[in-house]
Amino acid sequence: MKTKLVALCILLVGCGGKADKTQVRFATIGTGIQVCCLPFYLAQGLGYFGEEGLEVSVDGLAGGAKAFQAMIGGSVDVAVVNYVHNIQIAAEGQRIREFFVLGRQASNVLVVAPKAARRIARVGDLKGGTIGVTSPGGSSHFWLNREMAIHGIAEPDFHVVGIGTAATAIAAVESGRVDAASVVGGDHFPLVKRLPEAKVLVDASTPEGLRESYGSEAYANGVLSAKQEWLDRNPETAHRVARAVSRAARWMAAHKAEEIREHLPRNCRTPDVEVDLQVLRWGLAGPSVDGRMPPGAPEALKKYLDATLETVRNAKIDLAATWTNEYLPEAK
Repeated sequence: MKTKLVALCILLVGCGGKADKTQVRFATIGTGIQVCCLPFYLAQGLGYFGEEGLEVSVDGLAGGAKAFQAMIGGSVDVAVVNYVHNIQIAAEGQRIREFFVLGRQASNVLVVAPKAARRIARVGDLKGGTIGVTSPGGSSHFWLNREMAIHGIAEPDFHVVGIGTAATAIAAVESGRVDAASVVGGDHFPLVKRLPEAKVLVDASTPEGLRESYGSEAYANGVLSAKQEWLDRNPETAHRVARAVSRAARWMAAHKAEEIREHLPRNCRTPDVEVDLQVLRWGLAGPSVDGRMPPGAPEALKKYLDATLETVRNAKIDLAATWTNEYLPEAK
């Protein structure tokens, strides 16, 4: 009888190990590598979340807007999205806060579909055209509106459709469903390889492109964002999430693209190793190692959104309430 009781206790302890892990639900942008989310993906692949006592679930949604909606609706706890969404949603009175900056490099690229390449040589030629974005109301849509406005084209003068990321975006461009596509995260590499006649019109990932599109080199791309009430209830969980992602960012900074790809979750890789490595090498300049908000980035991105979003332009937004460094490892 005593032996059976000991065995039962061992079994219960073993079962309790998993039950004791804190569950955190994430929503991310699309599928594939998506360089703005790299440290987050690596924290999964390297097992750092588990080492922090976290059991994570991840939903890859069509774009940042949908990921944010999932977080606001309560189906996930944390959204892995572009920081501009924090400013946009603050204009609507929502209390959402960024607590880890994943990347400081813009990844927006405007690509012309092969079937439209002969008649579209510059951004101005897209007037009256149909342009794909990851999801309407998402960061790729905001950037497209700003880029078109720079070239004197208002939103009523072009049509926008959602095309998602990775394979669905490529299919939309290849079929001629869209004249051009506003893509993010490195999706232009597989697109141009599959469709060599596709033309890159604008690349905001370079320092020059960043200044032209966003008006500043102070930039925050992918971030971890959560409702303020979730952060208030779960400060230790937020610390552990940030610690795991920070470890992954430091690991990534010390390793080559080949090693990084090997440790990404399977759903973040494609069968085309060459393209994956292209995307990773391109994106290695952007990740943030410390997770801190770059000085001046909130103000620069608010000004960027003001140019095309009346709701943001007319709102009184407390930018300090849209981000925080207090959950970073060194802050504890």
